[in-house]
Amino acid sequence: MKVETLLINTGSAFLASLYVIYYHSAVSGLRMSRSQKVSFSVVFALLNGFISSIMQVSVYKPLVLIALSTSIIAVLLKAPVIQAFLSFSIYTVASAIGNSLVPILIKLAYPGMTVEEVLSDPLLVIGANVFVNLLVFLLFLLIKPVIDYTKLLSRDKFLLVLTVATILVITSTFAMYLYTRTLDMTACLIIASISISYCVFIILMWISTLRKVIRDEDLKQQKFYNESLRSTLFELRRFRHDWVNNLTVIDSMLKMNKINELKQYVSELIGHCWAHTNTQIYSIRNAALFGILSSKVSLAHEKGVSVNMTVTGELENIPGVRISDFCEVIGIFLDNAIEEAVQSDRVINIDMREGNNFIEMSISNTCKTPPDMQMLAADGYSTKGEGRGMGLAITKNILSRYKNILHVTTYEDNIFTQTIEILKT
Repeated sequence: MKVETLLINTGSAFLASLYVIYYHSAVSGLRMSRSQKVSFSVVFALLNGFISSIMQVSVYKPLVLIALSTSIIAVLLKAPVIQAFLSFSIYTVASAIGNSLVPILIKLAYPGMTVEEVLSDPLLVIGANVFVNLLVFLLFLLIKPVIDYTKLLSRDKFLLVLTVATILVITSTFAMYLYTRTLDMTACLIIASISISYCVFIILMWISTLRKVIRDEDLKQQKFYNESLRSTLFELRRFRHDWVNNLTVIDSMLKMNKINELKQYVSELIGHCWAHTNTQIYSIRNAALFGILSSKVSLAHEKGVSVNMTVTGELENIPGVRISDFCEVIGIFLDNAIEEAVQSDRVINIDMREGNNFIEMSISNTCKTPPDMQMLAADGYSTKGEGRGMGLAITKNILSRYKNILHVTTYEDNIFTQTIEILKT
């Protein structure tokens, strides 16, 4: 085993580890700490580099590397086995495509050169590895955009038709070029005119579609804002109406000198109106966030759950995040906290802070049944039985869309806490 070969294979394996990390963070939405990434890259590079070097010409080398790499990814990155296998398989396929092109390029650049001569030249080996890794890099960069575009195609039939039409025009234009390349300039001008016209058409359609998407998103945001504000105003009107009735009852009890009944009634009334007398919630200036919190606090009260809320700052603008997505996540967290609190000490805590560069929100409650932290965001997992547990999977999918959100889940001393920190962009 040559030292140069070991170094080259280890370097290539290190690059492969970076591609795998990118795949699991950008595509799968897997959360990894910095120390976890570093330890994975080191172990992955050393083991794969060593195995690749000692099995340089073995036919079993690909199988051994796939099994070894899948195991390392699953154990160190805590990724599902299927995702671990898929991430390395994509790297293997991309590398195979690059390696198949390398001999063709070498034949064109150096006619008559043998494989042994190529392998004995360190510069050519390094150049071949750089070329292969460049192709792999481009492929991994395209994975997420292709997945996102495929999802768009499934939702937008017009975009699907436009994509098919584009492929057909490009194919037919290329075929016409091959057929007419020996003919006069007129045919070439016709082909060029068709291509340019279609490009202009595509650009206009793309601008129109983009405007429609932006308009639909604005309407969705406005609708969500109006519904949250309407819900908040309804709660306030109901509280005002009930308060007038309550004052009438108190006045009647005082006139009838029913002091004991009055004490009991006032005690019940204080507990009933807590959701609207806690002034902390009125520090929130964002109408949608105020609406979702107000409605969930009212829901908690109806179920006999107390809510301790602390708000630092005004929380008016939440930059870099769709307010509808943020409120959906907060709503799911609060629903889960309320449902769990009903079975334990009937108390949940909400802490919100706004700093110069961040917004942080924590929701905590006593957890009766310790959760499996590894399975927490898995679709269908729940400590409350079958047919439940989709909420946290939904939140994971939403939060994975944002690079400026840090989501941390902790369980300590029977306290389960969900924390979201938004970096202002």
